[in-house]
Amino acid sequence: MVLIKPCPSFYSADQLDAYLKCIRLGDISREPTLETLTRIGQQHLCRFPFENTSMQYTESGAMDITPAAVYERFLSGKGGSYCFGHSLCMLGMLRAMGYRAYATAARGTGGMSTEVLEFSQPRHIVLFVQIPRTDGTPPQETYIVDVGVNLMGPARPILLKEGEVVMGAAPPEKHRLIKGPMPNSSLDETDAESRDVAENWMYQVNLDTRGKPLEEGSWRIMFAFSMEEYSVRDFEAFSFVVTYKPGGILNDRIMASRWTPIEGDGGLFARIVLSKRDRVMWYGGEEVRTLKELHCAEDRIEALRKYFGITIERGGESYLRDIFKFGPKA
Repeated sequence: MVLIKPCPSFYSADQLDAYLKCIRLGDISREPTLETLTRIGQQHLCRFPFENTSMQYTESGAMDITPAAVYERFLSGKGGSYCFGHSLCMLGMLRAMGYRAYATAARGTGGMSTEVLEFSQPRHIVLFVQIPRTDGTPPQETYIVDVGVNLMGPARPILLKEGEVVMGAAPPEKHRLIKGPMPNSSLDETDAESRDVAENWMYQVNLDTRGKPLEEGSWRIMFAFSMEEYSVRDFEAFSFVVTYKPGGILNDRIMASRWTPIEGDGGLFARIVLSKRDRVMWYGGEEVRTLKELHCAEDRIEALRKYFGITIERGGESYLRDIFKFGPKA
């Protein structure tokens, strides 16, 4: 097992306090435990939306994922971010609380198939987290934490152990960790040392891309990642590609989603999602509801505010491309 050393945070103690109050955990113990790690991740997902509105409603189309900019956007109540912004903020907060943590880049798969043929360029971020022991001895376990997935992301830390399975936001959703080589790797997998280098961690979900359960025992890979450490500057470069690459996965969508607790079911969560069809949807386990039908640009801006806490600045609508406008498409 790799050992993560204590590292300074991007954020001050005062910023940590303000963040915890914002996610309604102001009174939580600052003792770094697994329970606290789980609660912080879940409250973060409920408080701050996954969204890319800056790509579509601003002149520059830029997503600023630097820790300072993301903190300001989150704490000001103006909106959220996408994967890089969410997880870099979480990295800073966990370090400020005393967790040992670092970030790695991940490759996505997309698509419906349970048999992956090709992975993307690095376009996602995953955190490795270790919990310091009270007796001062080195941590014994590593967890992955991912608070930056639009749909079907983990609802709790996953122990870094091959075959580990955890419950998702609500049944029947589950996530599993496996190890395996990347497709079309140039490394000889029959050689033990080469195989160790070729293998990546991969986390899977037991649902298809529409949220429907796969056949019993089937899993779909969401992301693959090594244990290499990446810096904020690395993720800024990855984010630039995600934001501006023609045909990118976020270029043709206005994305917004947020978690919400399922009433009466402690520890279970639904996801509120702005769909491609201009509806606001509620997904809670196997239950799906339409919360709002959107018929015009003003409806969408109001829905972003009401359901996701996202403020679109005055005049932002003028920057939308034709594909996002209501009515017949050119």
